[in-house]
Amino acid sequence: MEDLMIIDNAYAECFTNCKESEVSANIERAKEYYERDKKCYESHLVEYPDNAEYWQGQLDKVKKVLESGFRAVTWEEYKKLQREKWLSKEPKEITQEEYDYALNVLPPKKWHNNERYSMFFIGECTTMSFFGQYLYNKATGKYYYAMADILDESTWLDKMLNL
Repeated sequence: MEDLMIIDNAYAECFTNCKESEVSANIERAKEYYERDKKCYESHLVEYPDNAEYWQGQLDKVKKVLESGFRAVTWEEYKKLQREKWLSKEPKEITQEEYDYALNVLPPKKWHNNERYSMFFIGECTTMSFFGQYLYNKATGKYYYAMADILDESTWLDKMLNL
């Protein structure tokens, strides 16, 4: 029997893996875990007012997870949800400073430099094979960022921007 993954419905993040017979118990565990986080962030809002904006953001995320609930999915369903989540956004125009920072923060992966563009992946994945990718369009002088699957060239920025 295949293991299932307990994910939240808000962000499709995995809480744990379990057998089908353990789904209900693990959904309850997830609720309890996030309820503890909620209480912690509520406490931090009072105890650390200088960082209230940060703690409120964390609290809002946890509340959204609790309101959306949890469900069990297969690995294949999870991969599909993650792909939709991370790779569905349009490329974003960024500044040269943002591009340079990404280029220098970690060694780049799959750096391509030709007459039309310079393009690379940041050296650390977000999840699975999804990495932040950066591109400088030499013809327009514009810089771009998007998430892409390093193993699937059809998702790369040069393809998204038709370069």
